[in-house]
Amino acid sequence: MSTILDVEKYSGVSKSTISRYLNGHTVRPEKKELIEKAIKDLSYTKNPFASGLKNGKTHTIGILIPEITDFFFPPIISNIEKTLRNIGYQTLISNYGEDPKKEKEILNFLVNKHVDGIIIASSSSTGEHIQKCLDKNIPVVLLDRLIGGFDCDAVTSDHYQGTYDALSRVIRKGHSRIAFIRGEESVHSDKTRFHAYEDALKNHNIEVKPKYVVTAGINEYDVSREFMGLLDLPEPPTLIFLSNLFIAIGGLEAIIENDIKIPDDVSILVFDRISSFPWMNFVKSITPEFSSIYQHLDGIGSNVCTLLLDRIESNGKYKKTKQVIVKTSLIMTDSIKSLL
Repeated sequence: MSTILDVEKYSGVSKSTISRYLNGHTVRPEKKELIEKAIKDLSYTKNPFASGLKNGKTHTIGILIPEITDFFFPPIISNIEKTLRNIGYQTLISNYGEDPKKEKEILNFLVNKHVDGIIIASSSSTGEHIQKCLDKNIPVVLLDRLIGGFDCDAVTSDHYQGTYDALSRVIRKGHSRIAFIRGEESVHSDKTRFHAYEDALKNHNIEVKPKYVVTAGINEYDVSREFMGLLDLPEPPTLIFLSNLFIAIGGLEAIIENDIKIPDDVSILVFDRISSFPWMNFVKSITPEFSSIYQHLDGIGSNVCTLLLDRIESNGKYKKTKQVIVKTSLIMTDSIKSLL
């Protein structure tokens, strides 16, 4: 089995530079090329456990998400897992099914496995169990779901500005009766999008009417019922904003089953592009494709890795937490009619 000394001899690059590359740091392009060629030719594989004996690291990262079958998190986790694996880290991935008690139990399990860091999309509103990890100097990065008033490294999409800008755009197209089907009020992303909805309407002198704001769970039948309820109002909305991917799928079901014409019967805007997720590409064949606020999932994943690895490498030397907000993109289609 090849060692890092073999890579050093074969490539002509110093062991310290090779080590930096293997631990995720940037090296000069010509050095990177030599290292990668040596690794490939020698079939070198970094031994994280041997390294751990020297520096007290296990080269293992714990990842905790609400639901493994969720459409949103798996593509991000796949990107994170691949990035970490390429630099010698193993991952322990668990889901807690939106059960706060189970979330705490799994987090304790990861801590007892002496992971070097934790990535978590938490259901907590306080973060007390996560603070216990930070108190033990275990780096933690919050994925997508921020916790109000809790100081921790985090990466999230720009839920507020993405929503505000998109709604401002449709308002300029003449829409004022804008409905919002929102998700769970306790989830940071949906809560933030609702605040942006309120602000966009108020700042354009449009009254926020309770009859146009409904909450639906992740069950597509609930969404379909709420969707049709909005269209049955005496003064139905001219545009419905669907707050997340699951709600968008429920809305799509209602549209197909009830033969609703988009945008003639109602205009549609979605937070998330359905067709960008695994197994959902077929949605492109349904016209018009929904106008959407697109989240850059690869950008979220790469920023999570960078933030966590920087924190691990610092060994707690810097205390100020960092929050990375990944910008969204607005994709406008013919699902939104101009009323001007």
